[in-house]
Amino acid sequence: MATDRYRTVDEYLAAQSPERREQVEALRDLVRDAAPELAEIVKWNSPDYTLDGVDRLTINAAGRGPVRLILHFGTERPEDKGAVPTFTDDPAGLLTWHSDIRASLELPPPDELEAKRAASAAVIRAWLAHEAAG
Repeated sequence: MATDRYRTVDEYLAAQSPERREQVEALRDLVRDAAPELAEIVKWNSPDYTLDGVDRLTINAAGRGPVRLILHFGTERPEDKGAVPTFTDDPAGLLTWHSDIRASLELPPPDELEAKRAASAAVIRAWLAHEAAG
């Protein structure tokens, strides 16, 4: 069984490189602006956001790839990696789908962040309002 390395988001941030910490903070700001009602916790060794006790967003900054926000429904819903997503509120095509109920939103590069902020926030709000069949 995996153990959590971090008890708080501050501990998580302290363990990141300065560049990675800046990217995570930018994504945290985006989430807080889009949905200030979310509770921020640490789960799966990452900042995680819950709505009514259900994990809905998780920051993924592991590895060398881009920092991403994972949009999901926690671990309780069955996931079909071959099924078509039911979520359609992504007119700018910002999401990369991994299953019918899990997608990722990549942090835009610094020079594109402000231009994509409103569209990203709209996708986050729509995702939180979305109830996938299940």
